[in-house]
Amino acid sequence: MRTITTLASLLLAGCSTITTMDGRPVEAADAACDVRVYQTYQAAIRQGPIEELCVITGTSSMSFVHTSATAIEKHKGKACSCGANAVYVQSRHDTGGWDLATVTMVAFRYRK
Repeated sequence: MRTITTLASLLLAGCSTITTMDGRPVEAADAACDVRVYQTYQAAIRQGPIEELCVITGTSSMSFVHTSATAIEKHKGKACSCGANAVYVQSRHDTGGWDLATVTMVAFRYRK
């Protein structure tokens, strides 16, 4: 039964992974939080020093529009799983058409 639940969770999550900076995988939290998205690392650090917490990789699967913007919107809330409240886009790949778009984001929080 646990295998079925895990498989269903993966399908609903839309093919994403969350990995801490030391390489440990993180389970995605069900609750979403308010996450600010920066398009580059440089834009993120303009507000001050940051602490990078995890890397989120996701696709645009399970959606009708396959763009990196769709993938970002689908997966940015997963930053909450590692204690972050912001992400910057590390890489993106738009394929156009029906192929899946992919995105890699670094989740972080500002240092005090």
